[in-house]
Amino acid sequence: MKHVKPIVLSSSLFLALSALLVSCGDDGSSSGPVGARRVATVDDAGPCSAKNDEETIFVGEEKEPWWCDASTKTWTRLGGDSSEEESSASAPKNLTVETYDDLPSCNVDREGVKALVEDEGVSYVCDVGYWTEIAGGKSSGGKSSKKKSSSSSAPGGSSSSSSSSSSSSSSSSSSSSSSSYNGIIDCSGKTYASGDHNMSVTVDGKKRTFIMHVPSAYKGDAPVPLVVDYHPIGGSGQQQMNGTTYKAQTDPEGVISLYPDGTAKGSGGGAMGSMPGWNVGPCCSNDDDVKFTRMMVDFVKEKVCIDPKRIYATGFSMGSGMALHAACFMSDLFAAVSAGGMDLNRTNSAQCNPARPISVIAFRGTADNVCRYEGGDSGFNDGLNFLGAQSNFRFWAERNGCEGVATTNADGCQEYSNCRDGVKVVLCTKQSGGHEQPNGNVGWPFLKQFTLP
Repeated sequence: MKHVKPIVLSSSLFLALSALLVSCGDDGSSSGPVGARRVATVDDAGPCSAKNDEETIFVGEEKEPWWCDASTKTWTRLGGDSSEEESSASAPKNLTVETYDDLPSCNVDREGVKALVEDEGVSYVCDVGYWTEIAGGKSSGGKSSKKKSSSSSAPGGSSSSSSSSSSSSSSSSSSSSSSSYNGIIDCSGKTYASGDHNMSVTVDGKKRTFIMHVPSAYKGDAPVPLVVDYHPIGGSGQQQMNGTTYKAQTDPEGVISLYPDGTAKGSGGGAMGSMPGWNVGPCCSNDDDVKFTRMMVDFVKEKVCIDPKRIYATGFSMGSGMALHAACFMSDLFAAVSAGGMDLNRTNSAQCNPARPISVIAFRGTADNVCRYEGGDSGFNDGLNFLGAQSNFRFWAERNGCEGVATTNADGCQEYSNCRDGVKVVLCTKQSGGHEQPNGNVGWPFLKQFTLP
């Protein structure tokens, strides 16, 4: 991590500097200490550049000093909360302090701020209320915090290692958990040619493939949502990309979409054993598709500029089952989930305990002859026994702590809207409808209204 070293103010030096500045006029006369001046607002300080990267300013009657971080060209407040009303360049950035105790309290206003503690020779990041030791940009989680002025001083976060490869080459890399978002999204170098890109990651020694679709509206200069779209059993990522109804909705908004390939279970998989599918409990793969999904998303986040709080899952048929499985076991990764043509089964629903409430919208046809609306055994000797559309609907309402009764929304779908943390659970039933893809015209506006907390 490269740091531009500011003037570091210990508490005693700060008091002395404050006393001297009392006699220093707003014009920044020479009666004040070298490298410090008083201004009315941050904007009055002028542009932050390399010429004043060691300068400290005092704003109005505030007691905390600000310094110029030339690497980000912003005036950064050394203590207290940032004030975006004073200047668009006033959000806190990186700090350099002498000791850990000199760090300000870690709160949401500083989420993502990095600090170099000189006497320890290590860096920390303010992440969801905790100053966490980091190494090489990844949270090590291995050092006990000791910040005396903050109750939220215990380090948090963890990292995991994975081996990833593109379709043309393989390389090992360390990937942090998808949930370890530090609040700063850097889009530098993340422009990417529009089109469909074949990619892969290596999961538990096996090459797992997927397509990354980059629409022409993606420019790489701002973070965008990501949609993971799972294919039906016997299908492929390519087939799902051709058949999904979501891409027509997301492409104009520059949204990146992924179309992963499932794997076959082989012997013991019943009639579906030879068909590529997803591991959703008793069927239909032996591979860890939760781990595959996390590694795939981490890999893509290194290529294109993704907003980690706006990642969504959808799918059709068995892919719908995988999307719901993702809601159960990856609620820290996905902000919301859409499903079409399949419900949770009695095996994975019994194990489903999401880490947080998560919004779910499902599309089902009453005349579906592949995954019956009423639920029950699949009939394919694959061990799948489904909850059914209405039971699946009530299951998610219960898991999300929804209260009251379902109402009919503007799209004609049943909806629980009085749920914990503002999430919603929706079931769109198509009378006499068959085994069909989820409706992106309704599904995408629903998904994108939700972000990870």
